[in-house]
Amino acid sequence: MIFARKFTLAEDDDYERIVAAGGRLRALLEAFTVGQLPREYGLMQLAGYARSLLAVQRVDGSFSSYAHPEKLEIDVRTDAHRFVTWAALAFLCRFEDTWKKTGEKAGEINLSDKELDEGISAVFRCPVVSDFTFPESGEAEPVQQVEAVLILSSGGIPGRLSADPSAAPELKAGLDVLKADFRHRLETGNTSLPGGIEYADLFHQAQEGLEH
Repeated sequence: MIFARKFTLAEDDDYERIVAAGGRLRALLEAFTVGQLPREYGLMQLAGYARSLLAVQRVDGSFSSYAHPEKLEIDVRTDAHRFVTWAALAFLCRFEDTWKKTGEKAGEINLSDKELDEGISAVFRCPVVSDFTFPESGEAEPVQQVEAVLILSSGGIPGRLSADPSAAPELKAGLDVLKADFRHRLETGNTSLPGGIEYADLFHQAQEGLEH
């Protein structure tokens, strides 16, 4: 699979292009998380992708796969703005952790640790990142919540906030609420959602992600 070397916004409000732009980020994040990036996609390439994300970070600290998410229908906006923000945060945090382990100098990858730290801090402060309500999803809302948690867990964010809750107190509080809800669902067997589809495995994965 060929992974994008930079994050690019969809050029118009075409739904498929908007979703594809966010999908490329999430595909890269998933491969990065499970260690399946090709050998030629090393720290320099990851740094380049991080720079491209930071270059389009919105004023409020969030991210979007479309320049004007406020103009989109709510369900499209959820994909284009909220899930892209969570994925961008997860990527940046995972990259930062990986970078620190390598000991590479900032000049060697053309990215300053100050720039990265400020970008991550801005995401932690933005309202979007700690909002786990999905009124447009109705009874399927927990599925969206699980998806959000799995994305954030791929960046090690629950563990990061356990170590330093002050970095994002509202996000930490939101994740704690979901953690309690998922635990209750698993303990009571309330893991079947509309249509009779069983989500026990996903709730369990999300719960595990919140424990680390």
